Amino acid sequence: MKKINVKDYFLEVSTNEGTKKFPYNVMTSIENIVCASGQATSQRLTPSELLERYRILTKMRNNIDKDGNVILEDSEYNIIKKGFDAFSGVGINEVELCKRVYEVEDIKSEDIQVKKKNKK
Repeated sequence: MKKINVKDYFLEVSTNEGTKKFPYNVMTSIENIVCASGQATSQRLTPSELLERYRILTKMRNNIDKDGNVILEDSEYNIIKKGFDAFSGVGINEVELCKRVYEVEDIKSEDIQVKKKNKK
């Protein structure tokens, strides 16, 4: 199992009025990349592939913990990663996003069961 942090982060942007911080919506960006079609990606999704990705993304959005983390099965994570592997056109603003997708924490299912028991 894999843990991905989908909590928004902030980008510092230089403007005429000085440096400003703008939120970067991680979950929406993951959704857009994983379901991308067109010139920015080499993936061409069939309807069933799109629906599978949508199911995983919906599961992610509905299971964000208080720290902004989501736990995925390895097979689900591999589909998310596959969408990122096929995508081109990321830049300096997406370094943190790519780190969060590619440098994930491995979680053992036993660890999740222990946490669930401790909550009761």
